[in-house]
Amino acid sequence: MHVTILYGSETGNAESIAKDLGKSINEAAKEGGKSEFTTANVFEMNQFKRKKLMETWAASPANGMARHALIVVCSTTGNGDAPENAGRFIRFIKKPVPESLSKGCADPTKPLTNVAYATLGLGDTNYDQFCASGKLLDRKLNEWGAVRALPLVCADEATGLDSAVEPFLDSVLDGLAHACDSGERKDEVDDALGGGVAAVSLTQDEEADPKPDIGRESECSAAIDEEKGSGSPSEGLANESNGTSSSKPKTEQSTSTSAASKSASPLYILYGSATGNAEHIAKDLAKTYETYLSNPSFLGYFTSVQCCELNKYKKNCLDTWSSSPDSNNLQKVKHGIIIVCSTTGNADAPENADRFVRWIKRKTTKGDTFQHCAYAVLGLGDTNYDVFCAMGKVIDKRLEELGGTRAVSLGMADEATGLEEVVEPWVGNVISELAEVCKGHTSIGSLNQGMRLPETNKRPIRSSSPTDEEKKMEDGDLVPFNSRSTGVRTIRALMSIPITDPLPDVPNSELPTMVSSLSSCRLIDETTRDRSESLAAENMTVSSASSGFLFTASRPYESKILNARYLTKTNTACAAKVAEVLDSGDGKLVEALDMYSHHFPLSEDKNGKRVIEMTMSLPDDFTLEYEPGDSVGMIVPNSHDSVGFVLEMLLRNHGIQRSQRISVDEGDPVTVEEALRTTVDLSGPMKKKRLLLLANFAKDAEEERALRLLSRASKPGEPDLYDTFVEQQRRSVVDILHEFPSAQSISLEGLLGCLTAIPPRYYSVCSSPLKDRQDGNECQVKVAFSVVDFNTPVVQCDVTSGRRVRGLATSRLECVSSPFLSGRQPSAHATLLIFPKPTHEFRLPADISTPLVLIGPGTGIAPFIGFLSHRLAQIASLESTEAAHVASEGTWRGSYELNPDELNISKSDVKGLNVAADYLCKQKTGDVDLFFGCRHSDHDYLYQHELERFRDVGLISNLYTAFSRDDKEHKTYVQTLMLTDETCGKRLVEMITKKQASVYICGDGNAMGRDVQNAIVSLLAKDLMDSGKCETAEQAKSGGIAKIDQMKSFGKFVLDIWS
Repeated sequence: MHVTILYGSETGNAESIAKDLGKSINEAAKEGGKSEFTTANVFEMNQFKRKKLMETWAASPANGMARHALIVVCSTTGNGDAPENAGRFIRFIKKPVPESLSKGCADPTKPLTNVAYATLGLGDTNYDQFCASGKLLDRKLNEWGAVRALPLVCADEATGLDSAVEPFLDSVLDGLAHACDSGERKDEVDDALGGGVAAVSLTQDEEADPKPDIGRESECSAAIDEEKGSGSPSEGLANESNGTSSSKPKTEQSTSTSAASKSASPLYILYGSATGNAEHIAKDLAKTYETYLSNPSFLGYFTSVQCCELNKYKKNCLDTWSSSPDSNNLQKVKHGIIIVCSTTGNADAPENADRFVRWIKRKTTKGDTFQHCAYAVLGLGDTNYDVFCAMGKVIDKRLEELGGTRAVSLGMADEATGLEEVVEPWVGNVISELAEVCKGHTSIGSLNQGMRLPETNKRPIRSSSPTDEEKKMEDGDLVPFNSRSTGVRTIRALMSIPITDPLPDVPNSELPTMVSSLSSCRLIDETTRDRSESLAAENMTVSSASSGFLFTASRPYESKILNARYLTKTNTACAAKVAEVLDSGDGKLVEALDMYSHHFPLSEDKNGKRVIEMTMSLPDDFTLEYEPGDSVGMIVPNSHDSVGFVLEMLLRNHGIQRSQRISVDEGDPVTVEEALRTTVDLSGPMKKKRLLLLANFAKDAEEERALRLLSRASKPGEPDLYDTFVEQQRRSVVDILHEFPSAQSISLEGLLGCLTAIPPRYYSVCSSPLKDRQDGNECQVKVAFSVVDFNTPVVQCDVTSGRRVRGLATSRLECVSSPFLSGRQPSAHATLLIFPKPTHEFRLPADISTPLVLIGPGTGIAPFIGFLSHRLAQIASLESTEAAHVASEGTWRGSYELNPDELNISKSDVKGLNVAADYLCKQKTGDVDLFFGCRHSDHDYLYQHELERFRDVGLISNLYTAFSRDDKEHKTYVQTLMLTDETCGKRLVEMITKKQASVYICGDGNAMGRDVQNAIVSLLAKDLMDSGKCETAEQAKSGGIAKIDQMKSFGKFVLDIWS
């Protein structure tokens, strides 16, 4: 028998597979092989007319065969395009059947009833339309009457072609021979083959509206023995037929993958997140697994995923967790839970996880609550704080104490050094290891063994040398390695690679292991828009439509700027000019930002240090309250320039208008412009995973390699390319798209999937609600912040290095505050979206007699201004002796006088109030020692007037200041002052050891917190040695550390550190 093999190839893979198969058939025939096929012809698809293949196939075979045999091997290029040498054939078969072929056919629409075929599609799951050409060919051949001898097989170049191609080649000739010899239909062929290869059924809708396949596993792979635990995907991919079910008995192998081996409950992925990192990791993992589930050949243990906030445990999870997933085996089979949780403040739970944490910590929570669950916990933390990954540790420990089975050891990722180091290997293995435990197998406990999650989004490495096909490419397709883009030139220079050599390929093993789209979006037509908006109105509750709810990051309060002032000695001339520009009309913010840049050249050191105190309004119904020590979160939009660039790019490449409405992650409809302005972060440095996703859209081969190089894991002893090019230069997605222009073809959904959400900005409160009430300034709050404005390091071979970077939030705040900064009243108050971020640890002691040591260099002084203002207000309240007196003669409340008859107060009540007043009046205020540091005493001595006033009235006992740049030869920091000033050091030890003072440290976490603690330990150790309590320096140091640890355990040594 004879077989025709057609191929459509872009990079040579499909051509190689087709020609190798044809060669093996012809050689086997010469050697007397047993194959039914004795000859094979291999052609490019576009040769079909010259070879008159359609006319041949329309006629009955002349060699006694029931059907002609056809094998199609076709790749997909770009984002769903056909290869150049297959384009004419695909365009032909997509058209109606020509009359020349339909003559004489029983059904004029099916001229290929005399053909049996099998299709092998080559694709890349990094592109939205995975194997689009193969799917189209398979469907159209069938529509034209050809008999599908084998289900469509789709091989993924991102994870390796062999796992799909080899099984196809092993089965295809037998399948075709069976169909061509006996004339059986497809369902009979499937039964005969036992479902040996994976099927893909494609509907008309799927072609018209293809769904994204980012992160999708190959649709055909070698079968995996689950009992041995071998294979590539998390629980293994298997060659599982998706065709018509067979009436024949199942084999033993198919029985092993029956429904009995599936989880009866979803895979639960829960997160607790403050800044968005934990949420992104959890959702990324969930989306990745969901893409595997969309593959009919994927044999994952969990059949669905439930991803939600930890605080939704009761609504979404608890009923399932409380019962066994298998009534026949109550002890072994478990529900699967993955928890990703960050730690906020100084060991606090994130706002969307606090209820869950309180619930598992309660003594009343039953000890067997999680007996039917296996779990894995990933904690995110920051080593700048004392209690690293506190929430992750608490959750991991309590779930075990409540009967849960730990499937994987607790993972702890450090934001101070980079999360990827821990997160990458943890997420790569966690689902497979959890599945094993949920099936009833022994707990694995660590991630050093077992199977890995499939490495989905790893693209094939394009050839560095131009092929014949590359030479034929049209403009806009891949080009050889002589790319002229700025980004590629810089990467070459950083790696010392000459222009004549290609950039090196990056092995998939060095790339991030789990990369999926973070967001999805869909366009909204007018009908959908009207219906969705009416539903939103119907679903709005009284609490969400009124002011009586808790303000959060998702539901912020629209606050007005009431006042602002520079805390630094900054010239306000620019602010005055900017105020005039802003008053002249809308849309002047970009011009205002440029004015500040020109007015404050960073060649002058002090120009880059501008600190502002800003006063904002609060609701007059007191639904947003705060205490000293809290922070205020702020939601900021992307800059006008960055949004404009992306909008122009989308219009140019995809025809998307800014006013088109979309739904992001099934949310309420918004315009494209609004989504880009408020949804995704266009200003922050891109992460490695997101660079890899962006690389998938680069049409230029060298640009793709460069982006993959930036995405790879750093190697010990080698320069970190990502750190040099991206992190140090603060390159955002807009910067990357500018410097790698071929990636600008990225779709809107691809872009949203590449980026994380805009993180809220948090600023320390520097006011006291008690003091504001006494001053008649209720319903307001003050924060202090540094305007982020700096030059990146200059790198000789990086032409865009040494550039000026301005903070997205703080530079905007400086602009809109300009009228107040210059002493003017604005024509209209600028508004901000804010929400409270309470703290549970960073609080003043309830007892005002407790001595305090406050250490706050730079803007770390801000919360202490709130502390001191609050304590001053408390003292003022104590000095008022009316409390007991007016309780019996009339109650004072502001300017109101109430008669005794109006109050239901007994004599015993009055007596109690008198006792309380007497006690309060006799309270002694504790000493307060304050440490402040900055660069220049004449420029950034923040709150100098206030601190000196607090000292003059006796509230501050000792004010210690350190100015690191006043003496150019010797830099003095607060920790230096502690160690070098003997009087200061002794006083600090006395406050801690004898007066039992509470110590508070606040400021930038760039080594300051650690250095200050080390200085205090040294002082305590010296005191132990001097007093003879310790004999050796080592013992004394251990004693100093033990003292600090003891204070922390009692809440008397508290830090508020930020990175």
